[in-house]
Parts: sequence; C-alpha cells; structure tokens
Amino acid sequence: MNYDHRFHAGNFADVHKHVVLIALLERLSEKPAPWFYLDTHAGAGLYELDRLPQDPPPEFRRGFEILWQATPIDPLLARYRALVASDNPSGCLTRYPGSPLLARRLSRPHDRLAFVEVVPQRQAELKRHLGRRPGVHHRDGFEALLALTPPTERRGLVFIDPPYEQVSEADRLVETLPRACARFPQGVFLAWYPWADANWTNGLKRRLSRIPRISFLDWLSPPRDGLWGSGLALVNVPHGLPERLDRLQPELRSLFRDRLGTTEWRTTWATEGDRDTPARAPRGPKR
Repeated sequence: MNYDHRFHAGNFADVHKHVVLIALLERLSEKPAPWFYLDTHAGAGLYELDRLPQDPPPEFRRGFEILWQATPIDPLLARYRALVASDNPSGCLTRYPGSPLLARRLSRPHDRLAFVEVVPQRQAELKRHLGRRPGVHHRDGFEALLALTPPTERRGLVFIDPPYEQVSEADRLVETLPRACARFPQGVFLAWYPWADANWTNGLKRRLSRIPRISFLDWLSPPRDGLWGSGLALVNVPHGLPERLDRLQPELRSLFRDRLGTTEWRTTWATEGDRDTPARAPRGPKR
C-alpha cells in the first residue's frame, strides 16, 4: 500500500479502529490500578482536514463526517464524537485527532503512555500536538514493541497500526506480535490490517491465527479499488467487549449505508476459555 495518513485521516477504517480503541481504554479504566498504553506507529497525532485537496473528495467524507453529522445513540459512539469535538470548538469538522490524542484524553493522571514514531517530521508534529506530555520516542515501532514491554504496570494496551508501505511490515508483525504477547502476557494487543487485496489479508490472518487468544474484527464494505475493509487483530479480549461491540454494530451499519453501501461486521472471537486465560511466556528447557 501507498499510505500517508494525512490523506486517510478520519476515514471509515479510522472509525473502526478508534471505536474499538476507545472501548478498550474505557474498559481498562473501570479498575483503579494504573494502565500502560503503547502506540507503536503513532503518526502526527492531529490532522488538518480543511487543508486536504477536495478533488477527489477526502476520505473522511465517507468516514467520521457521517458520525459528525449525526446524533449517535450508542454511548460509545457519542463518546467518540465528543472526543473529536474537543478539537473542533467552532462546531465545524476541520481537525481529526489520531490515536495518541484519543488515548491521552482517555488516560488518568496515574496512567502512563508511550508514543513511537520513526519519521522525524511526523515525530516533531506529534510532540507539538501533545504539548509537554512525555513519552514520545523516535524509533522503529516494531523494535519498540519489544523494547518497551513488559511495562512496570501489570495492565495495559498496545496499539500497532503500521502503514504497510513496505512488504516487510506484515512479516514483522507476524514475527514480533507473538514475542511481545509472551513478554507482556496480561496486556491487550490491538493490531490493524487493511482489506485492499483479499488474498493478501486472508494470508496475513492465517499467519496471525497461530497466536493464542487472538480474535479478528473485520468491517467490510462492498469490494472496490483501494481500501474497502478494515481489520483488527485483538489478543486477550477483555471480558464483556464482544457484547459491547455487538450492541453498536446495527447503528454503525445504518449510519454508513448511504455512503459505503451495505457493510458487514465479521468477528471471529477467541473461545471463552481462551479469553479468560492470558498468554504465558514460553518456559525454557528443563535443567
């Protein structure tokens, strides 16, 4: 893929990944103990939608703008809309916050966040948008995934959102994710992947399916040229999350039907027994 998030900010894939991200962070905050958040491909953090070329129409027109123009009924969708509204005090949708700003706003004073970005310009933009908030790292995201885990906190979420501009990125995800899960067995891991070529995506999912306690959440529109579906691989599903996401799917499908066509949420959850038992690091050889 040739992917620059400035041009894709707020598209339907962002809606998919950010709704799930918010649900996970809210679930973590239900307990008082601190949590750790790691964003391995953080990007610029905030995107100026009013500066995008208008021909063809930017992707947020068929993405978050649909929620912006609606009055969501589901509390999770309403919370998502309110978080984006905080960056648009004029009432016009001109800016869209990425996952770093969403996570920062959902964090509590005793939670800890780390943001990783390898592109120097994007890292500088991210620092500017986060202000004095510490925890911005200029390094490779997959290298940081292993270097920054396990955290001192016993609970947390790792968000892996590569651009897939290089063929090796899928291979590195398949290689690195199970190692990180073993290092941080109580952690929740969320990794995004695109649906642009069904054979490629199905092959990636087959390779990831070897990871214990992994679930797949796909939001698919009718196939077309370019990105037509968004996928999330989720390791260590928190209790109650499947039911929570099931409740909002009808509203999302209804809201997006006019601009995306008939969409489908296709979920493959890890079995209940697997979900209740976190991954364990492999034991070494007996001595």
